[in-house]
Amino acid sequence: MVDGLWSPPWKKEQSETAMIPVKLELHNFLAYRDPDPLSFEGIHIACISGENGAGKSSLLDAITWALWGKARSASADDLIYQNLRETRVALEFEMGDARYLVIRQRSIEKKTTLSLLELQVWDPAVGEWRGLSEPTMRATQERIDGLLHLDYDTFVNSAFLAQGRADEFTAKPPFQRTQILAAILGLDRWALFEDRAKEKIRQSREKIQRVEERLSEMERELVRRNEYEEQLRQALRDAASSAGSLAELEASWTAIEQRRAARAELERQAEEAARREQAAERELKEARAELDALGKSADDAAAEKEAADLRVRRTALAARQPELERDLSQIRELIGMAGRLRGENDALAPQTEPIKKRLETLETSTAPECPTCGQPLTPEHRKRVMEELAREIDSRREKFKTNAARLKDLAAEIDALQKDASALQAALQSLPALERKLAEADAALGAASGAREKIPAAQSRASRWLKTLDDENAARRKIQDQMGEASAGLADAEKLRVRLDRARLEKRLADERVGGARQTLAALEEIARQREERRTELDAARRGLSVFEELREAFGKRGIPTMVIETAVPEVEREANRLLGEMSGGRMRLRMETQRETKTGDARDTLEIKISDELGTRAYEMYSGGEAFRINFAIRIALSKLLARRAGSRLRALFIDEGFGTQDAAGRERLISAIQSVQNDFDRILVITHLDELRDAFPARIEVTKTAGGSQVRVV
Repeated sequence: MVDGLWSPPWKKEQSETAMIPVKLELHNFLAYRDPDPLSFEGIHIACISGENGAGKSSLLDAITWALWGKARSASADDLIYQNLRETRVALEFEMGDARYLVIRQRSIEKKTTLSLLELQVWDPAVGEWRGLSEPTMRATQERIDGLLHLDYDTFVNSAFLAQGRADEFTAKPPFQRTQILAAILGLDRWALFEDRAKEKIRQSREKIQRVEERLSEMERELVRRNEYEEQLRQALRDAASSAGSLAELEASWTAIEQRRAARAELERQAEEAARREQAAERELKEARAELDALGKSADDAAAEKEAADLRVRRTALAARQPELERDLSQIRELIGMAGRLRGENDALAPQTEPIKKRLETLETSTAPECPTCGQPLTPEHRKRVMEELAREIDSRREKFKTNAARLKDLAAEIDALQKDASALQAALQSLPALERKLAEADAALGAASGAREKIPAAQSRASRWLKTLDDENAARRKIQDQMGEASAGLADAEKLRVRLDRARLEKRLADERVGGARQTLAALEEIARQREERRTELDAARRGLSVFEELREAFGKRGIPTMVIETAVPEVEREANRLLGEMSGGRMRLRMETQRETKTGDARDTLEIKISDELGTRAYEMYSGGEAFRINFAIRIALSKLLARRAGSRLRALFIDEGFGTQDAAGRERLISAIQSVQNDFDRILVITHLDELRDAFPARIEVTKTAGGSQVRVV
């Protein structure tokens, strides 16, 4: 065994796990509506009997349609019971310790059709069916074919002698017989093995090409060793030169950095000196200010003059306080008077209005009675009353005008008084400040003697800070001179920095070139090591290629498949001759030839069938119907036995739906005897017979009865 290309042998014992039909359920299938399920359990050999057209052959059609979706009908729609729209077949079968269920359905709805296929397995742990179906019908069918290791064409050419197709194998051309025999023997696996070997050859050749190309690349790289070594030496020289230049520049840069550090220290000292100088200036300023203040405080005449002026101003302001009070009192009195006058005017208008209305009533009325009081009214009396009312209205109007004029005068007086009062209030508001200044002036007179005593100390303090300021100023100028000396030589620092950065970059690049050259040489060592590994790998690949080429020849048509066929043909020939001799009373014999010489003298694969009897060898077509059936029957039984024993076989059942009607009584007895002679090679044999006299020749019978509601089936 090489790389898992082939592990199983092509033959095994009859204990091979086999497909055994267990139960068949039909619904609207051909002649059947809804018959009771047909159980095959306990049946080894049985005949299926019934009148013509009852549906005996339909039972076998149901099995093939359930497993492969094919039957004698060309169209699946023709399998549906007449005038109905859907059909369903469920086949339960065993394989070893497992039990499977295949369900196939077909329905027609108006212009659309629907097909369904399910594969299930019985799970004894939970006591129910478990689905094995794939997402598509095609994938599910492929799973069923893989489970059975058998397709429909191989089945009908071996284990199923269908009605009218007994010569399915014999009548085919020789090359097709070879293909059928190859399928029965499971030789398609060798084609798979051959394809795998071809794929291995392709992969091996690709690998050899890749390894050879890699070896060529390695050789081209290894011949450059001297070049890479010289590159390393040059890189080392460049790195040493770069290191020397860099060291000189770094020394110069260190001196620059030292000068910068010194200048930075002087700058710090200068800043400290400036701060001290500023502090001395502040202290000197404060000392001089204090001295000035003490001088002023010690001046008695100025303090006395200021105090006298403040007292005069205070007396003058105090004298105006009664004047402000008088103005405010007069303002309040005038405001009250204006309020009374305004109240009178506000009341005159409402009081005058009724009098005006009474006068208007008298002027417009002609009644002899007064319209206001109802008393008799003469013209003289009316006139006198109207004159009195007019005088009253005029008096009130004059009073209103007089009050309005007086209110205007009062407003002017109040405004003038308010302005005088505001000016007095503003002047009097400065009185507290004058009091404070006067108190301060009196205090200054008291402190003048003390100020004169402090003046010498203040003069001494100012002199000290003046000297300190001069000293700090001199120190700062000295530091500035030192900073000028420290800055000498720093003008070219930027240029030096640029040169230093360039030198560092050149040194780094030189070191990288050294590292790269060393890595290249190290890689060459690794390449040299890998070259030996690739050479070993190449030798192994070439040996593997040789093995796979031999396997391809072995798995090809001229290899093991031919050997298997040449080994299997004698077995088929022996079994067929045994059965044919038994059925013909020893008169007939056949021979199978697997090679035929061509006109060019070459040998060509074939599968010729030569038949002979007491009259000699004749063509198959020259034999009668009964004789031809016996020939076909013998070959098909031999093929079925071969199928039942082959490697990977999943079918150990035989189905016969043909032939008894072509035989005389003796021929029928010989056929029955032939079937009985192979019964131990199959787990289940079902034979359809149209002859009532043959029913008792079988230990079990499946009886099909035609009824108006569809055929029924039962085991008798």
